Amino acid sequence: SGYSLTFAWDGAVVHTSADSVLQGDLLSSIGATYFNARRTGEWEVTVDCSLMVSPPGATGPGSMFVVEFTGLAFGTSPVDVTVVEILDEFGGQLLGFGELDGGITVDVVAPTVSEVAIENWSLPHTNGYVKDGDDIWVGAIVTDDDPAFGQSGITADFSSLGGGSAVAPESYLGGVATWTFEVATCDPPDGTVTVTVTGADAVGNSGDGGVGILADNTAPGAITNLAAAPGHEKVDLAWDDPSGLDDHYRGVVVRYAAWGDYPLYDAPGPPYPAGHEAGDGEAFSALGSATAAIHEIVPRDIHYYGAFAFDEALNYGPAVESAQARATNYWLGDVASVWGTWGHNGVVNDADMDRFGGSYYMATPLLHEAECDVGPTDDASSVGIPEPDDLVDLEDLMIFSMNYGTVSSRVVPFGRTPVADHTLSLSLEQRGETADGTVKVALVLEGNVQEVKGLSALMAFDPEVTTFVEARPSRGLSTPVSETFFWFGSDDSTVRVDLSALGRGVTLGGSGDLAILTFRTASDAYTLAFEDAVLRGAQNQDLVADLVSDHDGHEEEPDLPTTFRLAGNVPNPFNPVTRVAYHVPREAHVTIRVHDVSGRLVRTLVDHVIEPGRHEAVWDGRSDSGTTVATGVYFCTMKAEDFTGNHKMLLLK
Repeated sequence: SGYSLTFAWDGAVVHTSADSVLQGDLLSSIGATYFNARRTGEWEVTVDCSLMVSPPGATGPGSMFVVEFTGLAFGTSPVDVTVVEILDEFGGQLLGFGELDGGITVDVVAPTVSEVAIENWSLPHTNGYVKDGDDIWVGAIVTDDDPAFGQSGITADFSSLGGGSAVAPESYLGGVATWTFEVATCDPPDGTVTVTVTGADAVGNSGDGGVGILADNTAPGAITNLAAAPGHEKVDLAWDDPSGLDDHYRGVVVRYAAWGDYPLYDAPGPPYPAGHEAGDGEAFSALGSATAAIHEIVPRDIHYYGAFAFDEALNYGPAVESAQARATNYWLGDVASVWGTWGHNGVVNDADMDRFGGSYYMATPLLHEAECDVGPTDDASSVGIPEPDDLVDLEDLMIFSMNYGTVSSRVVPFGRTPVADHTLSLSLEQRGETADGTVKVALVLEGNVQEVKGLSALMAFDPEVTTFVEARPSRGLSTPVSETFFWFGSDDSTVRVDLSALGRGVTLGGSGDLAILTFRTASDAYTLAFEDAVLRGAQNQDLVADLVSDHDGHEEEPDLPTTFRLAGNVPNPFNPVTRVAYHVPREAHVTIRVHDVSGRLVRTLVDHVIEPGRHEAVWDGRSDSGTTVATGVYFCTMKAEDFTGNHKMLLLK
């Protein structure tokens, strides 16, 4: 019917007070009670309780009292219980009660998670990116003040990488938890994904830490305008600047596949490399925005190339036609090393013609004579792809003749594809200005469709306010595929720039900045204008071009064309669509027609009166009846008044 107990604890580990002791239900469930808890020691409380009514006392079981403790520091506090007295229903003392002491384990500090890190084992160059399928390692320092804390209290959330949300570590040594994980699906596929590591102790305290990493599952765009040109035991490669193909662009790789059937090429040719690891090997690989390379390779063969841009996550661009090209790694006609001896020395001269003469009109040539069967080529040029026809005849003679004494690339792969109307022009465009009055002006060629071989431009300035400093060729004009000659000279008021692509039949391949001219000027109102300019084509013919002085960055409207002109088609070769540009100086009836090599009319593109200006027609590779035409050479002819112009087009499939 009553009791008096004391309990004591370790005040360094836990804290409580008499006010934190609440009566249990052992006696209060019977009737009214007297209940009192009082501090009887530094870390001791005595609890007294008795029934206030006469019914029989409690028989149990039940709770005498409940104590609320506050944890102070990690550890275990004993709770020592002492029975002072326990009374029966008549007030007599009951004996024989055991004293079962207790203990309180205190843990008030949550585990600490720090230095969470991700290593991408699939990307040896960086740990800043991840993509689907990568193998990653995750590590974190996880500590707790409980010596018993261990691996079972640690998990990682890999749900943003397609894994589980509570994955136990594979190891936990020296406070470091580690996981290895193959990424399934990043969520989001492009953007920041996070791995969170959580530590939870035995009493439910938890702490976490995380790390973010950039997911990138989008491949760069396709390389454009890959070109391959032959050389002696090498292939010269060039392509457009790839740096804008991806926000996280890293570099470019070029793969190759060899035909393997020199010099007959009877077996089918190989496919272009379908990916960054396909083909027979790597021709070139580099970081940065490289746009040209030399693939040095022997023995002789026709090589098929595929170029692929790649980003920081090692996603690779697609295998598309614009990123494919093929070329020989030898000069067609180079069949003799010295007079009277078969071999190769990188030139075509009298020794090669002697070997060729002995094989002329030989049908189904064997052994070395088969090396003379190099024609026709796929584009009728001396640097094209040989298509041996088992007969050494005029087709082969023309190739030997064109390469005699000189062998070189068809074009310097300079600049970008011309704009749609192919308006051939030279302009002066300001590229930059500094506080000290230094101004850089670009000499820009536009509308060039592999026409321009060389030029001379004379520009005038006011010496009262402007001083010429220097002229340099642009970066785009420098390429290992073909060399260019560059020169400049100046006097007090003029500067002249001359340049030319070196090699028989070699021209500049596109448009862009030719040179950067540097001036010092004392006024923003400086003047710089063309006094004269001469442009020449592959056969040294004069070319007509607009001249635009644009030092303030505002292009002047060019005049109407002064002559009829068939400017050519872009792209060329093409598949399946190409654009044909033409100029009309005055209102006239114009016809533009496409014929095949036999002269048969294939398609009429234009046949009506055209207003003055620069125009273009589009050919989709179909005949007038709507039928898709075959791969081959076609001729575009323009007629207007007494003007007739012709241009060769190559359709490749």
